[in-house]
Amino acid sequence: MVRKAIQKIVFIGAGNLAANFALALFQKGYNIFQIYNRSQNTGKSLSEKVGARYTDDLRKLSKNADLYIIAVNDNSLKMIIEQIQVGNKLIVHTSGSMKMNILKNASKNFGVLYSPQTFSKEHPLNFRGVPVCIEANLQENESLLRDLALSLTRNVHIVNSEKRRMIHLAAIFANNFTNFMYVIAEDLLEKEGLDFKILQPIIRQTAANARHKRIFHFQTGPAIREDTAVMKNHLTLLKKHPGYQQVYGLISKMIIQLKNK
Repeated sequence: MVRKAIQKIVFIGAGNLAANFALALFQKGYNIFQIYNRSQNTGKSLSEKVGARYTDDLRKLSKNADLYIIAVNDNSLKMIIEQIQVGNKLIVHTSGSMKMNILKNASKNFGVLYSPQTFSKEHPLNFRGVPVCIEANLQENESLLRDLALSLTRNVHIVNSEKRRMIHLAAIFANNFTNFMYVIAEDLLEKEGLDFKILQPIIRQTAANARHKRIFHFQTGPAIREDTAVMKNHLTLLKKHPGYQQVYGLISKMIIQLKNK
């Protein structure tokens, strides 16, 4: 029997990712029926924003939803899944690194709703253009999740667990590690009484270059030139920061190796 389109949604979790998805789906007219979260302050706050019921007890999850979205960190995911059984209702997780099949004991119908994006409660995301990757155990479930995702963005991809894990890994390099490079740059400048804003134009240009293919063609700096004198000078400047010194040396070495490959 073909199931009806998704209307009522339960969110398990109320963190950055859950908040962004719940608000976006609520604004598209979905009924965010219930929010579960261990922290009452966080859970109730999100519930009020989307007109949902709140519970901090997994045993009190509604049995009447069309979709259950588990939006928690990977450390909590397995523990929560062990406590949930929703029969034949559709249940998904939002992890980039966990396989879809970990949900197989929670329901006969399961899948994944994953976005390689960084989320913040303070700055709710406009999903237009944001990639959403979906996976499901059955074609019918895939269609339901695809329709849900298309209500938020046209940038929807059918991706299996292995490819999703690689997307997640690549996103770590492109976002998380890049952000930490900014942290290092900010720290170095602040210690000299300099404003990080001086780097914002070069950051914007670097991001613009990344829109093209063959990104390595845009690589600049002393490593790509194999300017050992400048690199040695930089390593000397970083003597008070041995961790940063190691990062500088390793990345410079890898740039040279890739150039000469």
